Amino acid sequence: MVEQTKRFMMSREGIGFFKAVLESYEDVALLTVLDGKTGEVEVLFPAGFEEVVAGIIKDMGRYGIRFEEVTDV
Repeated sequence: MVEQTKRFMMSREGIGFFKAVLESYEDVALLTVLDGKTGEVEVLFPAGFEEVVAGIIKDMGRYGIRFEEVTDV
């Protein structure tokens, strides 16, 4: 299985909630907190699930959680 990884900066306060939401979607994505102080996280997901993950991230905006993708990795 091919996996994809994306890194984001997000508000620290939203990390726990985002992790819980991702875990509720079984086998869709894993969240790793790279730096809890700055809010840098990494999302690992199977190829083909990019739209699902993008939809979850977009939906987090309803709860005031914003993401900024880190592209210079």
